[in-house]
Amino acid sequence: MKAMSPLPKFPPAIYKYVRTAFRAANKRVCEKLARVPNCPEQSLDMTLIDTLSSYAAPAVVAPGWLVRIDVHFLGGLRHFYNWEIADIGVLVFAKRAGAVLANKVAVLQSKRLYPDQGTVIEQTPEDFNIGLGTLVPGGHEAPLSQSHLFPFSPASKYKALIVDDRQYQAIRDYEAKHHIPVHYLFYNPWAIPVTYTFPVSGSTRLGPRGNGGTRVAPAERLRAVVAGRSAGYHPSFSDLNHVVSAKPSHASGWRLEYFMADLVMKCERGRLFQSLEEEDIFGLFNRRSGPIAAAVAVTIEQSEGFG
Repeated sequence: MKAMSPLPKFPPAIYKYVRTAFRAANKRVCEKLARVPNCPEQSLDMTLIDTLSSYAAPAVVAPGWLVRIDVHFLGGLRHFYNWEIADIGVLVFAKRAGAVLANKVAVLQSKRLYPDQGTVIEQTPEDFNIGLGTLVPGGHEAPLSQSHLFPFSPASKYKALIVDDRQYQAIRDYEAKHHIPVHYLFYNPWAIPVTYTFPVSGSTRLGPRGNGGTRVAPAERLRAVVAGRSAGYHPSFSDLNHVVSAKPSHASGWRLEYFMADLVMKCERGRLFQSLEEEDIFGLFNRRSGPIAAAVAVTIEQSEGFG
């Protein structure tokens, strides 16, 4: 079998551009969490995807170099009373004068942090069956002025991440069978501890970069962190303190923008592949019942070679 070409070394401006795009998505997700701390996890996926869609126009980033970030919502097994192996698939294409030279894929499974108090809205199969009817008031709702607190602390849990449940085991088995590493995408408030309140008053100010935000960690490292925990355990924010590194900047996982620009694009994380027609890759991105719900494609093209 022909050896797969790694992604080339790009000019610094390319990494900066991609880092900026994913940092914007990271921040936008955190702003949404600050204003709607009880929003469903899928809503945060959509916010991230929508922010990246602002970078869909090809941009000249350095002389002779262009970058385009495409997004596509696929839907997935969640809409058919089930769940995905991952929520977002990320593709990186390196091109020269229109020809693809190297391809990379990274797979992300989203999990949001739940507040210590206050109910998070959960999407259920009934939401898709009933549709817009869920927006119609039933006459028994609490007044909008009623106060609610949503505190987040290091002890807060990723309640949809359950040790040894079916999805946890399926991700482990998927990695072993397809040799495509799965990464968890953790949605956290910008800084922890923090308490958000309803009703919302004033504008959202995140402040200096905090210890939270959207973070990424390999599924295999998450499993190592919770090894020994009993089935049914929900990892906490503090459990992931050193999930990828002891460095303070990487506490609780790599920041999303660092993961993309400094790890995936520099061939430290993710998996190289030759063609979208490969069985594992085709099954991941092109089947309606495939294991992801949305895709992001980062295309980097040089007009006259990678000299």
